[in-house]
Amino acid sequence: MTSANNLKRIVGFKTVSKFHQLNTAKGIFSILIEWCIVITLVLFCEAFFSWPLYVMCLVIIGARYLALGLIMHEGVHGLITTNRKVNDVVSELFCAWPLFISMRSYRVKHLAHHAWLNTDKDPDHVAKVNPDWQYPMKFVKFIRIAISQLIGVGVFETFRVMSSSQMTAVKKNKTPLSYHLFRVLFYSIIVTTFVLLDKGMILVWYWIIPFATWTQFANRMRRVAEHSGIEGKPHDMQTRTTTHGLLVRVLLSPKNISYHNEHHLYPGVPCYNLPKLHNEIIKIPEVKESLHISNSYKNVFNECIVTEIK
Repeated sequence: MTSANNLKRIVGFKTVSKFHQLNTAKGIFSILIEWCIVITLVLFCEAFFSWPLYVMCLVIIGARYLALGLIMHEGVHGLITTNRKVNDVVSELFCAWPLFISMRSYRVKHLAHHAWLNTDKDPDHVAKVNPDWQYPMKFVKFIRIAISQLIGVGVFETFRVMSSSQMTAVKKNKTPLSYHLFRVLFYSIIVTTFVLLDKGMILVWYWIIPFATWTQFANRMRRVAEHSGIEGKPHDMQTRTTTHGLLVRVLLSPKNISYHNEHHLYPGVPCYNLPKLHNEIIKIPEVKESLHISNSYKNVFNECIVTEIK
């Protein structure tokens, strides 16, 4: 079977070099548009409140928080702007901290995931030794896990996955005190402002609840699709690319994260170029045969979930 390094040699850097170009305007706009959608939905739902409308807004807002988390993931790879300091500040302030996570901490863990993909040194792979990450999985168990994500239990796993505090294989730089102080100040300003305006429940209804429910569910589904239920390939090729329609892209798998083979082969390619990269490299027969590609999340489900009663 072809390894990732062999595959990249077959493709050649000239074929993919054009896709590595960063567009700072696209990177900043991607953050701006997500926050504009969130704010617009909050205002609309408050003006015309009903429970069905709230549930619809909760789902869309929760998906937007996932999108912001994935933009933060872009920031981990330095793909939002060409200026490293601006990249990191924007990623923390507008993507990571609103999701109660630290990009600084997540970067350590995520880069280790890339360096030692699907090995005992990969912190994501090690975390999935947990029985709740063993695929194929029985349908009943899968539904139980999905429900736990929808009711907010999954948020604790997210914090554990995003943190590098338990990592011992990689030397971590000590976080400056100023970083912690600015982060505390960030939350203090937001909460104090809303409370003084007598709008504290806005934060609960449109920040905490969507993040703890739909964001966690969607995040779990996309993580299952990325590396689960793939057999018979070298460890560095046990990754899935999933193609899908607009609705799934909006609610479950934003920012082209489902082009996951392409991201692991070329982590320096920004998310807005991944579909074009995919279309280019699958023209090469060896590449198309080597990549694990699912044509929908339904196909992912069929590959990962056992529905028959034996």
